[in-house]
Amino acid sequence: MANEQNLIPFNKLTQSEQRKIATQGGVASGEARRQKKTLKQIGEMIGSLDIKSEKNREIMRKAGIDDDDMINDVGMMFRLNLKAQNGDTKAIELLAKLRGQLKEQIQAEVADVTPLVDLTKRVKNGEVIDGD
Repeated sequence: MANEQNLIPFNKLTQSEQRKIATQGGVASGEARRQKKTLKQIGEMIGSLDIKSEKNREIMRKAGIDDDDMINDVGMMFRLNLKAQNGDTKAIELLAKLRGQLKEQIQAEVADVTPLVDLTKRVKNGEVIDGD
């Protein structure tokens, strides 16, 4: 257990102690990055697997989705779309993000914002002052 007596500020450590700590941090960071990459790859693999449930495949066929497109990612988007159609605001927002629409909308809104105060002018007692 660490206590305040054991905690030494980083800049008070010797260069070799600092290097050792930095190396440990780099190793841990690399391991975390590899784990995230592995999880992402597994998620992509699972998403690309065919939908096995005949019930779900039939529902998607009725909606006009081809059998070749019936993979887990498409099924999730389909279900998310159904929730959005029923008024689920979180589903609507997530669907917009996945389609890339929400980012465009937010950027457009930010571009239209006009500042409440003009910070380029100096004002004193209600009058604009010239100079710095």
